[in-house]
Amino acid sequence: MTAFNPQEFWQYAYSNFLDNRNRAALGEYIVAKAVGVSRSPESSWESFDILSPEGIKIEAKTAGYIQIWKQKKPSVPSYDIKQKSGWSGETSEYDGIITRQADVYVFCLHHEKDPATCNPLSSDAWSFYVVATNDIDQKLGTQKSVGISTIENILGCRPVSYDELSRKIIEVGSEKIKE
Repeated sequence: MTAFNPQEFWQYAYSNFLDNRNRAALGEYIVAKAVGVSRSPESSWESFDILSPEGIKIEAKTAGYIQIWKQKKPSVPSYDIKQKSGWSGETSEYDGIITRQADVYVFCLHHEKDPATCNPLSSDAWSFYVVATNDIDQKLGTQKSVGISTIENILGCRPVSYDELSRKIIEVGSEKIKE
């Protein structure tokens, strides 16, 4: 019997942080770390990504300009904001309610544009847009995706750095958890 090394597997499967699936997991990890959550969710099927210590349900969405494939120009970042039915790992069922399940969306932008010098593991390589889900619902309705210009111009959101991220999530999310 051959026993596989988890470290080697992680390095093989997940070491390229410009791969969209890995960048998504990295973005979620960065947001979780910012709010003081160190444990991964029980499953990736839950109706939101992170539950902050303050009780704020966070959906982390990640995009970047650089991709792992050859590009003629940087990508235009876009984020999925589609309303969905919530899933509960405790009941193993969908709740049947089509809505945005989180209190806050954090749009993580890996803003570097030079693949030769980029470092997605540096907090300086990221900008974060923190938006209350209520604002998305009111201003964008059932829209399924959103780009940076809409986040800035329609939702009125400005980017924050990693050092400001936790404070901004608490500020934006505290209104929702008071309800």
